Amino acid sequence: MQLTKNGKLFYEDSKSLINSYNKALQRTRNSFNREQSNLTIGITDTPLEQAILPEMIKAFHRKYPNCKIFLEGFDHNRLKHHLIDHDSDVIFTTHDDITDLAEVKYYHLFSGHFVALVPADHHLSEREELDLDDLAGEKILLMDNNWCPPEQLKLQETIRKKVDDLDISYVNDVEIVSLMVKAGLGITVMPSFVAIEKADEIKAVKLNYPAPLDYGLVCRKKDETDPLVLAFCQVMQEQAEGM
Repeated sequence: MQLTKNGKLFYEDSKSLINSYNKALQRTRNSFNREQSNLTIGITDTPLEQAILPEMIKAFHRKYPNCKIFLEGFDHNRLKHHLIDHDSDVIFTTHDDITDLAEVKYYHLFSGHFVALVPADHHLSEREELDLDDLAGEKILLMDNNWCPPEQLKLQETIRKKVDDLDISYVNDVEIVSLMVKAGLGITVMPSFVAIEKADEIKAVKLNYPAPLDYGLVCRKKDETDPLVLAFCQVMQEQAEGM
């Protein structure tokens, strides 16, 4: 049996509702214990987050052992909606992705630039820097629009319109596109702070494409005075400075 397109959408929305219900139930139970509080953290589950968040969250938990943390992963558009709808307390995302949100507070973690993620045995992996024209004739893996913050979407549109003779495929998951690059199925582009190199599998080569790229945490402005939200953001910044 296979779900229809509408059925898949309903299933995804239902999972979100069930998660919200369970968290609300947990908050109600925890209200009887003043020493315990909850934080719901939204991520897009990038290779960077997989690599650094476990230790960063451990550092926070050592300082606030009674805080119960929930992690939820969505594409960047759904992540923003979860923040605005109070389903997430804090989200990890790029700065360019929140310029359309008025009542939010941004905490900077990393700056970066765009790279091409290339299979280690590909001839372009030996280059120090690539121009967009160097991608001509290559198999290119681009992210689905729902997984593209504005600056990446601009870059992808530039590649699609200006680079000749491309074989383009679209992917809707950052982990999947990294796996496809490792398998030699193509080259992708992403911010340097998202890409994770593995010398024998995958190489991140700087793109000659200037763009302002920053990554950090976002909370609602009215929640920045919440001691737990503020503490979480500050600990994440402290951890990022030490990397």
